[in-house]
Amino acid sequence: MSRIVINDREIEADIYEILTRVKSEIFNGKLNNIKLTGDSISVPCPFHKNGQEKHNSCTIYCGEGDLPAGTFHCFTCSESGPLEKFIGACFDKDSRFGEEWLIENYSYNLIKRNIELPIIDLNEKVEKKYLDDSILEEFSSYHPYMTKRKLTNDIIKKFEIKYDPLSKSIVFPVRGINGDLVALTRRSTEGKKFVIDKGFDKSNIYLLYNIVKENIKEVVVCEGQISALTSWVYGRPAIALFGAGTTQSQIDTLNSTDIKHYILCYDGDDAGRKGAKRFRKFIRKDVFVDEIKMPEGKDINDLTKEEFDNLVYESLK
Repeated sequence: MSRIVINDREIEADIYEILTRVKSEIFNGKLNNIKLTGDSISVPCPFHKNGQEKHNSCTIYCGEGDLPAGTFHCFTCSESGPLEKFIGACFDKDSRFGEEWLIENYSYNLIKRNIELPIIDLNEKVEKKYLDDSILEEFSSYHPYMTKRKLTNDIIKKFEIKYDPLSKSIVFPVRGINGDLVALTRRSTEGKKFVIDKGFDKSNIYLLYNIVKENIKEVVVCEGQISALTSWVYGRPAIALFGAGTTQSQIDTLNSTDIKHYILCYDGDDAGRKGAKRFRKFIRKDVFVDEIKMPEGKDINDLTKEEFDNLVYESLK
């Protein structure tokens, strides 16, 4: 597959993986049917019928022929363009959003060009916005769904997990590496909807603050927040990356810590395996990295503690 370059940044992932990631982050019903068809991918068109067509009418080319990788064309409404335009439409946004999303999630290398760089004031301070901890007092301390998801009272209290009756969702406070409350994520108790607030800083890593605070050197790396919490319940400290795609800013944050051993516990699917491969590629080379071979279609929440312990043992052999 030929590479995709956006704003001098190389996108290091295959298009099918990217589309699968997009599908996991949107809740508007678009991309509900992604099919590999030889050297292209068949998908519903997000530009007409609000992406709710019964039969896929849009094709995204993977770059094996004359068209650049990521080029899409709808055979019903005739909309066409580059991948970033398609991605933006899936999020109900524009091409600029698609560019930023792709670069943030899948770009690690800057294509070298002879250009004149602007002068940067290293003393300039970037103001970050934090949430007031008092906001957590607005929520309830418990909901039966927490127990359903294997969360113990100790874990609920330790990580300040709450219930918001207004949105009928479990609330997971996200703290930055210095302990500041930076975001609230939510998981519906009545369905599978997972919500991350608009403008979420993708350099954040769930529970990394606790790892650093407690000076923990061996850490399980998960995709989702509940998976990371389950790992803690099973006796192994963990972090969550908010998906299989690891951003460069997350890698930079991890490389700044004293963690010495990572145990990768990505989901048992193509996206998870590729995410683990990408993590290994970009994490610093003076740490140990082992990988749990998760059963196909499973994640840690599908396993008993004994099953999880056995997989960890096998990964450390």
